[in-house]
Parts: sequence; structure tokens; C-alpha cells
Amino acid sequence: MSKRMLITGAGRRLGKTLALHFLQQGWQVVAHYNTVSELPEHSELSLLQANLANTSETLAMCQQLQQQLPFDAVIHNASCFVPDAASGISLAEQAAHLTDHLNVHVMAPALITQALEQRWNTGAAMVVLADIYADIPNQRFSAYCASKAGLQNWALSMAQRLAGQVRVNVIQPGPIRFLPDHDAAYRQRVLSQSLIPHELGYGAIAKACDYLLDNEAVTGSVMRVDGGRFVANRYDQTFTND
Repeated sequence: MSKRMLITGAGRRLGKTLALHFLQQGWQVVAHYNTVSELPEHSELSLLQANLANTSETLAMCQQLQQQLPFDAVIHNASCFVPDAASGISLAEQAAHLTDHLNVHVMAPALITQALEQRWNTGAAMVVLADIYADIPNQRFSAYCASKAGLQNWALSMAQRLAGQVRVNVIQPGPIRFLPDHDAAYRQRVLSQSLIPHELGYGAIAKACDYLLDNEAVTGSVMRVDGGRFVANRYDQTFTND
């Protein structure tokens, strides 16, 4: 019987790539999506729709998951990426902005994982997609960075709690794939801050997931897949003879 995997945020972009990657490997994939799924029909694919920023919808999805067969792997990929407003935002709007990020990045993974507590197969593994900005503050995206930091810390706590039952690891992606609205100047500026100065593609994350799902000796780890951006110098460090 094929192994079973849940991927959140699998309707498009990275999540879609991961779903297709594991379907090609012979996995049964349960793919969650928010509003639109670009995944083609497949005999081993089933879809679950929920807005993970909405607690009621997340709980309803958890109830559906509890009716499913046990899982061999879960990839928490769903993400909320909205810049902060510099000014002119009300307290209520700020609360909604923070809540959306925290719900998607922390509450939903926690609730989904709790819902699956009796639904893990032997040797199961979980991969959590955080971000290099979990460890690097960015004032333009403070809600995103803070909630991704919370997600990463939660994941490492789950590595402790689920030890012996589920291996839990974190991937910190960097500039893997640019969006269509990123112009050439922006792309060049970002890549100039990486040790591998070219777009790595979603396949780099798929390969990292393969490694973390396959290696039975790895749990509680944080893997950066960022082209070396985290450790690249962020200032001019040219040597002179002065």
C-alpha cells in the first residue's frame, strides 16, 4: 500500500510542486488548499479546502482528517505573507493582520498535528516550512517573521513531544523562486546577497523534503535551503591595503 502524506498550502506554487513531486514518487497525497487548487486530477490525490486563518474552518478540516487513514508524513507548508502597514492602520486592522499570520503559521499546524495524534503510521515524519527570517528580523514583515519564528519554535517542541513516534524537522527556505511581480532589479539585488547567486527553484525544497523524510537519524533539526543567504555578508567587506 502506498504511503500517505498531507501537504498544507498545496494548491499552487511550492505546495503544488511538492504534491506533484510526491505523487510521482508513488505517495498518496492529501492536498490542502485555501482558495484555488491548480493541481491536476490524479488517482492518488484528494483535496481538502480550508482558510487556515479562520479557526472554524481549520477545526472543520481537522475533523475531516480524523476520519482519514493514518499518515506517514505531513508537510506544513501553508503560509500567509503580507507586509506590515507603515502607518495609518487602526488597532483592529493590526489585530486582524497579526491574527491571520499567527493562525496560519502557528495555530493551524498545532491543531492539525493534534488532530492526527492517533493517526500516525510507524516511522512517520513531519516537515515544517519556516523561513530564514524566523531568525532575521525584518521591520517590513514583522508579523510574518514573528509568526514564522513561532512556527519554528513550535516545530522543535513537537520534535521533543513526538519523539519515538514522529520525526519533526524544519526547513528554512530563502529566495527559492521569485514572483512574477518581482522586477529584474529586485531579483538581482536579492541574488547578490546569496552565496549561490541564482534562482534555486522549488525543486531544491523538494530535495530537502526527500532527505528529511528518508533519513531516520534526523529529527529536531533546522535546515537552511537558501543559497547561503543567511550567512552572506550584508555589508561591503572589501579588503584594501589601507
